[in-house]
Amino acid sequence: MKQMIKQVPIPVAGVMLGLCALGNLIQGYSETARMICGAAAAFLGVFLLLKFLIHPGQIREDYENPILASVSATIFMAVMQLCTYLHPYAGRLSTILWFAAVFGHILLMVWYTKKFLLRFDLSEIFPTCYITYVGIVVATVTSPTFGMESLGRILLVFGMIAYGVMFIVITYRYMKIEVHEAAKPLFCIYTAPMSLCLSGYLIVTDEKSWMLTLILEILAQIMFILVLVKLPGLLRLPFYPSYAAFTFPFVITAFALQKWLGSFAEMGVSLSPTLLDALNILLIVETAIAVLMVSYTFLRFIVYLGGTLRKSLAVSDADASY
Repeated sequence: MKQMIKQVPIPVAGVMLGLCALGNLIQGYSETARMICGAAAAFLGVFLLLKFLIHPGQIREDYENPILASVSATIFMAVMQLCTYLHPYAGRLSTILWFAAVFGHILLMVWYTKKFLLRFDLSEIFPTCYITYVGIVVATVTSPTFGMESLGRILLVFGMIAYGVMFIVITYRYMKIEVHEAAKPLFCIYTAPMSLCLSGYLIVTDEKSWMLTLILEILAQIMFILVLVKLPGLLRLPFYPSYAAFTFPFVITAFALQKWLGSFAEMGVSLSPTLLDALNILLIVETAIAVLMVSYTFLRFIVYLGGTLRKSLAVSDADASY
């Protein structure tokens, strides 16, 4: 069992994040489904927590890898989301945990900048940098639950500026340097930052600009289409922990569209019934894609963890036979 825990990859946190976000996306359809998503995320979180407790040496080694170090921001993002599940039952505890996750994410940004960005090497730049720097906007999205919209607005501005900078750098990296196979699924992260920023803007901004939200949503959909074009080839790759990128980016794209459509009345926007129906159909399609991608990835990770468990038990049996 101990050997199995050692094999739990840090990107499991990305699947946790995707499950939590999926629960919030489909909450309007089924509260039960939302709680199942939260429970599944917590289940994976237990394995990751055990790895941190039992194999700290392995964690230190993982943090020498720029991809794993940046992906680890999803741990804090997932905790922020899980705190919204916990809040109705343990408000004070969830608030403390939420603040701890926000603070932890900020510390990770500072550490990652010092360790990797200041010694800038273009080959070490991946879409996972979006997670480290723009991912803090998850705090913006979840801030109303804890009455921290003012903090959420500050983090939103930071996240949008960081996105503008990182988009240029990461895209330049893709143009100049080939990405190795195990990191190719990370391209899916491209569809997340714009939708995350749009979601944060719609949630914490009182006086919303219809034109700004329209521009952001169009850009978000362009990013989504680019990812969809590459998705069939990415799904044909062997399983890698980077499969975690098949989760949250698809969920947040649908979530942003859902929030955008829901804000029309507040912004005084009136569309033709035909166009509105088309947008609602698009939302259903994107929600279905998110559900399928998260479910598929979750199952692939469960199969992977089950395989490591069987191997660890086989080793234990072999040792016991001596």
